[in-house]
Amino acid sequence: MKKKIPLLKILVCIFPLFTIGMIFAFRNILYKLSTHLPACPIYKYFHVYCPGCGNTRSVQYLLKGDVLNSLKFNITPVFILILGTLAYIELVLYIFGKNIKIIPRKKIFWVSIIILFILYYIARNVWNIAAL
Repeated sequence: MKKKIPLLKILVCIFPLFTIGMIFAFRNILYKLSTHLPACPIYKYFHVYCPGCGNTRSVQYLLKGDVLNSLKFNITPVFILILGTLAYIELVLYIFGKNIKIIPRKKIFWVSIIILFILYYIARNVWNIAAL
């Protein structure tokens, strides 16, 4: 006797594929829309990168498929993309009965990630000031 696949399992498997397909289909429109965003006021007035500076350009390069140039502008979107992909894989595994944890759950891991991001944001401002 065959088991019926619940609707939730089908949706969880199809939704990300649909989303990726829509992003791929409309990537040129998304790219053009992102060029109309205003400049960062913190950088504009103080010449200091905020944590969000470079995210738009980083996502633009990700839409083009250029991960290395995306990382040059800001590492946050790539990190969030990787984290989201791992979380999705965990969800799919859980829905299909495998309770496997891919993303670390220990506090020390997340504190380390936060410290690394803070150091990254400080370092890119130090290099920016040295370049002026």
